Amino acid sequence: MQKMTLKAKIKQYGIKNSFKRAVKSLFRHIGIQYESFYFMVNHIDPNELKQKMERYDYSDVKELTYDDFKLGDPEVFTPEKMQLIQSRFETGKYWAYGIVEKNRLIYSTWISKNDINFSTHYKYSIKLNYNQAVLEDSYCHYNYRGMGLHSKMNLYRLNKMVSLGVNIAYAVVVVNNQPALKTQLKSNFQIRKQISFLKIWGKQYTFEKAIS
Repeated sequence: MQKMTLKAKIKQYGIKNSFKRAVKSLFRHIGIQYESFYFMVNHIDPNELKQKMERYDYSDVKELTYDDFKLGDPEVFTPEKMQLIQSRFETGKYWAYGIVEKNRLIYSTWISKNDINFSTHYKYSIKLNYNQAVLEDSYCHYNYRGMGLHSKMNLYRLNKMVSLGVNIAYAVVVVNNQPALKTQLKSNFQIRKQISFLKIWGKQYTFEKAIS
């Protein structure tokens, strides 16, 4: 299957983070994998959420379908990624929202009520209760970064969660992804713990550290 090109990775993650990802990829080739995540929680306050949402215009936001993702950058939405997207819709536990402008997908993001899986590389999951959901997998076209779309869509997803009967939201953020961490903190998320994985030649080691 087609993989994301180096050019597309730099567009999506930036030069610094792309370099770090390249180093990790190099280590993976010799059988060593390491990643560290913040596990974050938000006990949603509907009234406070509505006040924050008043700062933004949501007239351009829609619930996305599979066909909407076909309008995304093909270097990002590869056949492999599209297969994953299709499988999410088929579960009935995922909802996608975003913005399509001039027949181009410029932003997409997801709500999941499925179990939280930190990465396909590691065996570790957290089960969700009926009143819990997780924010995951946000994409912003490189021409639209720095416009506050992440903050805007974070609030939108939290509001959608409320309509789904959810009052506890979770988010998983890679430790060195400072822009994503900043967005979640602005949306009233708090870091509950740091979870790190080290995998050496197939053997996995998991480390957890509570953060108050």
